[in-house]
Amino acid sequence: MILSIIVPVYNVEGYLQKCIKSLFEQDINTNSYEVVAVNDGSTDDSLKVLEDLKAIYPSLKIITQENQGLSGARNTGFNNADGDYILCVDSDDYILKNTLKKITNIAIANDLDILEFGADGVTENGTLVYSGKSTTHHKVLTGEQYLHDIRYMGSACNKLYSKTFLNKHQLRFMRGVYIEDIEFNTRAVFKAEKVMAIDDTIAHFLQREGSITRTNNLAKTKKMIYDIHTVLSSIDNFNESEIGKQSVAYIPMKKRVCGLVTTMLLRVLKGIDDYSIKQDIFSKLKAQNLYPIPYKTEDVNKDKFRLFANQNLLFSAVCRLYCLKNKN
Repeated sequence: MILSIIVPVYNVEGYLQKCIKSLFEQDINTNSYEVVAVNDGSTDDSLKVLEDLKAIYPSLKIITQENQGLSGARNTGFNNADGDYILCVDSDDYILKNTLKKITNIAIANDLDILEFGADGVTENGTLVYSGKSTTHHKVLTGEQYLHDIRYMGSACNKLYSKTFLNKHQLRFMRGVYIEDIEFNTRAVFKAEKVMAIDDTIAHFLQREGSITRTNNLAKTKKMIYDIHTVLSSIDNFNESEIGKQSVAYIPMKKRVCGLVTTMLLRVLKGIDDYSIKQDIFSKLKAQNLYPIPYKTEDVNKDKFRLFANQNLLFSAVCRLYCLKNKN
């Protein structure tokens, strides 16, 4: 079997049909790949939708488990995958028609550990929000060189992963945190011996209102803040202990960490009603030598915010005003 497509499912009854249908409207033989839907304790009719879809697509595999979150569902899928390569697809996203043959052929022909492809972010009515793509111009790079040369997407859903490679390095997702893809891919890409990127757009990522990256819920925002800190701390520790200052990937990883710091501090500024959170985050960052934010991020908007955030007194004063506003 060439490919396993892992689809975590949790309370997405309205999106599943489009997602699963897209995985079978492909140009490779259905006997050469599998779709593994992991029902992660859904409380809506997601499981019924999956069962109805299985009547149409008999090769659809359904695994049901108690809720373990997105990471836990993906890890379950990895552990039950039979394909040589693994593709993650979130259940509200979809793969473009007749695209799987090309990416699997490229991965196999080059014996890749990881293949990255293009993906567009779209609204529910199909409006383009962003387009993310990179290219190595048909070259195969080591993971270390890839981290240095390529501004790759943090997502796990625009990459093919070799199952043998994942199992060899015991690569699984960090449990219980948001943005786990970024942490996972830092480790995965660095450990890879053969990585390639193509700029063909293969996937559409749905940009839903009310998703965690767009939420106005204070409790979710606070969790996101601390989860970003958990992830950036893990990446920074990995950079220091595994990548090392002698590596060409060291500075690019520092810049990525600083990009996450700016993202987190923007949420600290605008999204909290408790000033002690700001104080706690700043204390942690200073202890890690990550505040003042030491490296430019190579993102113009983030670097502008970085200059502001590094003005501690000014940032603190504005943060207090936002806390008062959010309380009211």
